Amino acid sequence: MSLTRLAMRLAAARALRDRTLAGARVFDSAVDPIDQTIAEQRLPLLVLTTDEHELDVTGRDLGSGTHRCDLVIELAIASRVEVPAEDGQGGQITIAIPHTDEGMELTLDLMEHQVVAALTRDDTPWARVWMTLVPRVHQRLSRRGASSENGVRFAARQLTLTCDLIDAPVGGAPLPHSGVWAEVLSMMEADPAMAGLARLIRAEIEGTLVPEWRRAAHALGVPLEVSDGLGLGAGDVPLVDPVEFIMGAISSSAGVVTVTEDAP
Repeated sequence: MSLTRLAMRLAAARALRDRTLAGARVFDSAVDPIDQTIAEQRLPLLVLTTDEHELDVTGRDLGSGTHRCDLVIELAIASRVEVPAEDGQGGQITIAIPHTDEGMELTLDLMEHQVVAALTRDDTPWARVWMTLVPRVHQRLSRRGASSENGVRFAARQLTLTCDLIDAPVGGAPLPHSGVWAEVLSMMEADPAMAGLARLIRAEIEGTLVPEWRRAAHALGVPLEVSDGLGLGAGDVPLVDPVEFIMGAISSSAGVVTVTEDAP
């Protein structure tokens, strides 16, 4: 489902930030072509997109099944790069990689190694989230590119990871307080730049509370009339929000808590 694709791409971008020679220059789905972006930035950068997304469908169930999605990470460099390193005696030195064909190719090789390490080492919260959203990677494909835009010589590499994705939750019920989706949204909500998007995703997933049989019908793409005819429905009995019911059923008077009615 597209919400899992979105969460996977965002988690990858956050996991890569400040973990490669690109530093914080990690862009999510930049619209401008990579040659135009690197001509303006010059410094090493990463651009993440999710291109192909394939799902094996059974019947009309368009949300769950075997997902296969391409996470495309474009790496580019158009300047000399300085890399911190140890001098062998406990001190720090800086190694300058020149802006030559050989130097740019070397930089891209280092960056690709750093990208793979950042996504597959369980050492940051966002990396752990990405690994949970992506239970398996089927293929890793790396393509080289180079050009000159407006007199700026640059080198680029396109890394494509073909990934399995987990299913997105079926809407119509509150998200559990634990699990990968709870972790994804809590981390997004803690980030001021992503808090608004987190609220939007949560509202899209939870939506309006509906009975379990309707949620199953929605997930399977089965018309409600057909589901009801099969005996899976519960009529049009209004759904009671359990939280609202409990809060309304309990009243406090003089410090004494009493239950005012029984649960249906």
